[in-house]
Amino acid sequence: MLLNTVRSGDFNAIVIGSGAGGASLALRLAERGLKVLLVEKGDYLRPARPSGAVGLFIGDVQGERGAPITCVGGQTKFYGAALYRLREADFAEIAHERGVSPAWPISYADLEPYYGQAEQLFRVHGAPDGDPSEPPRSAPYPHPPIEHAPLVAKMVGRLERTGRQVAAIPRGLDRRSGDGKCVLCATCDAHYCSLDAKMDAEIAAVRPALATGNVVLSTRTECLKILTDAPGTRAVGAVLRRDGVEREVRAETVAICAGIPTSALLLRRSRTDAHRSGLGNQGGALGRYLAAHSTGMIFPFVSGGRVRPTHTKTFAINEFYAAGPHWPHPLGVIQIAGQTPFWNEASAVVRPIARFVGAHSFTCFYMTEALPTPDTGIVFEGDEIARSLPPVQNLESFAELRRKAVRAFRRAGYLSLARRRAPYVWHEVGTARMGADPSTSVVDPDLQVHGVEGLYVADASVLPSAGAVNTALTIVALALRAGDHIASQADAALGLDAAAAGTRDAAALAHA
Repeated sequence: MLLNTVRSGDFNAIVIGSGAGGASLALRLAERGLKVLLVEKGDYLRPARPSGAVGLFIGDVQGERGAPITCVGGQTKFYGAALYRLREADFAEIAHERGVSPAWPISYADLEPYYGQAEQLFRVHGAPDGDPSEPPRSAPYPHPPIEHAPLVAKMVGRLERTGRQVAAIPRGLDRRSGDGKCVLCATCDAHYCSLDAKMDAEIAAVRPALATGNVVLSTRTECLKILTDAPGTRAVGAVLRRDGVEREVRAETVAICAGIPTSALLLRRSRTDAHRSGLGNQGGALGRYLAAHSTGMIFPFVSGGRVRPTHTKTFAINEFYAAGPHWPHPLGVIQIAGQTPFWNEASAVVRPIARFVGAHSFTCFYMTEALPTPDTGIVFEGDEIARSLPPVQNLESFAELRRKAVRAFRRAGYLSLARRRAPYVWHEVGTARMGADPSTSVVDPDLQVHGVEGLYVADASVLPSAGAVNTALTIVALALRAGDHIASQADAALGLDAAAAGTRDAAALAHA
């Protein structure tokens, strides 16, 4: 769609970004009858498919793994489709070795119905068996867990015989019996799926949203600024740019879903005389309270010969999630990952060793929670990001989880390589976090920006904490919940307008 064909007043809502949050929010608003302009800085991702390949590795598509991902569907085009609910305790305050994971302004019970809707939307396959951390649910998983490949099933059996509790990873794949597209290839995690079998944000939400007829998608379009009214108390639209041409588009609702750090940066760049340090930043929380996961890798050797291409991402050990007799603080999870050519990202010196390890082992990881504080996050200089300050790492717990992972695989008969090194930082959240107090948060529990009616944020930026499981499903659930809130507000406004019109008509008839 060309931006110059868009007219102010054509839309009830503008949604900035088509990743997990933006796509899901646009779909929910469309389902509720609102007209939505969905804005995406990138374009559809349609890489050439090499002969015989199903998945294309992120490094081969993007040039490098760390390159910014701007495309319809966002980062989910390359995610591993592990779609966990945060654990029930993650919504409450939890003491860790180096600080506190904060309480959320909503409870797990508030979000539980939307978790169920998100699982249906993304066709999640899973089961609660073997997972003592699994939160309560009002309905079973929509689909049974993904089956283990033979070599993976052998590992699961060995782990269970040593007393370990092993659970299925909930996966968003089109593996439905009879008509599913997924062939359980080895190129899934960190790969683009050429079969459209991985339920990413484009497949699961953008396409159904467009099919409603209520959503218009503008690709290659950048949002430069959010527009507010003169007092700065209400969002009225956005300044958009496509192919060098800028355009103001008006709507009564604007939702920023551009991810970290773009959403916080856009709020900063939209500052006005009424909001001199950025929209939603009256308490100085914008860009702050960055949280994440601390992650380490472990490679259990499973074969003397070369491991064949295999769909591996099907099991996890979650029994160390909470504090207990094993450790006084929460630890986290141990997961098997998908097969990736990680050796191609190693230095020339290390690459032969990495290639050998990859040929004879499974790739697994262990993941703990990294904590937000007022001092973690983005530091602004003017309207630019000067630097980023990482979340607080629970390094003793991280080391203990590494020891438990090595011990678990060793007792099951697998020697493992697990380097002692600083954690990788994965799954960042925060910088526009939700809360009831405007002095320590940017959006309220309904994801509306404090002090600016009609302006919302719905992406990873709003999560107050990361827990220790993958965060994508929580982002989707929060977006669906925000969509219902926005639609209900619109319905109420229409009802008030209709009532006012009825009163005027009655008065006119009485006068006549």
